[in-house]
Amino acid sequence: MKSKGISLVLCMVMALSGFFTGGYVTADTAHASSGIVKTNKEMRGLWLAFCDFKNVGLYKKSEDQFRKNINKILKRAKKNKCNAVFFHVRAFDDAVWRTSSFNASEYIVGKSKAKKKASDAYKYDPLKIVCESADKYDLELHAWMNPYRITHSKYYNPKYKASRSRVLKVIRELSRYDIDGIHFDDYFYHSQGGYVKSRAGKAKRVSAKPKYKRKQVNKLVKAAYKLCHKKKLTFGISPQGNYDNDMADGADVKTWLSKTGYVDYLVPQIYWTDNWGSGGKTKMFTSRLNQFSKLNKQPDKIRMYIGLALYRCGYYQSDDRGWNKRNTNMKIQVKKIRKSKYRARGVNGFILFEAENLYQDRCAKELANLKTILQ
Repeated sequence: MKSKGISLVLCMVMALSGFFTGGYVTADTAHASSGIVKTNKEMRGLWLAFCDFKNVGLYKKSEDQFRKNINKILKRAKKNKCNAVFFHVRAFDDAVWRTSSFNASEYIVGKSKAKKKASDAYKYDPLKIVCESADKYDLELHAWMNPYRITHSKYYNPKYKASRSRVLKVIRELSRYDIDGIHFDDYFYHSQGGYVKSRAGKAKRVSAKPKYKRKQVNKLVKAAYKLCHKKKLTFGISPQGNYDNDMADGADVKTWLSKTGYVDYLVPQIYWTDNWGSGGKTKMFTSRLNQFSKLNKQPDKIRMYIGLALYRCGYYQSDDRGWNKRNTNMKIQVKKIRKSKYRARGVNGFILFEAENLYQDRCAKELANLKTILQ
């Protein structure tokens, strides 16, 4: 904290140890002029997504119940050796905090109450309670948001200043809370339904070249980075694990990892094993890890954490047999990202997707095996 230093399908899309000589940035070490200050701390994060809220007991709860259940899930995160939680505060242009600027989240209060402003719908402040719980369990807390998404098929158009201003307003409001950073998900120019200038506007399809899309998105990314550093918050983005898709959809990971003023860290979602493909012989995890880590031209300033697919553990998948073949996928992947060549490229940790899996039997052996290499 500052003082210390979907359904499964909906979420899917989003969806190193202390000897490392580098380390990841915290709210206390971030400053725009010099970037990351090195520490020996490995990122061991957990995404707590909007689609987890019901299953972990945060949906339609009294203040006491909400507090009890957020304590329960964060205690479990700590027990599994996590040191940071990425909490979904804004999934659909909504707010999981008390504010008169945005509507409440239906994943906290239900559909009918979500039509009201968050200041009216909430009888207590959910984010304030999450901050207190994270502090109790000595976990960093990063506020995770989808910058443009309004519904699953309707987005704000990144080219408009109004779209950027709306997201920056969110960051200003969130900076009043005891959080460590702001975290963007990978929804940029992904919409199939269309884009709007204002929430009430009619959605229109956007036909634009990838270069144009990246240019528009980067206006917000640069502004968000600048504002976060002004507020002493770290700023990072979690793009898809498919580089070509990222660049086509406006997620300019190449620029973000080669120039200053965009991100403090990047979290590619590498949600495959090394037994990918119909024959199970394609080393997809390793190839994507190589690809993304090589893009980082500033490993002394920009950290890279790897998004790991805890949610896929224990399932038989014909196109990626590793998930059902063994119960050591998380352990194997973390050991791999700790290798010296990746450390040298700025890789220093991981984030698990997603929180509800901490309660699921099919993930229990994976978590137990991973825990053996986490001190």
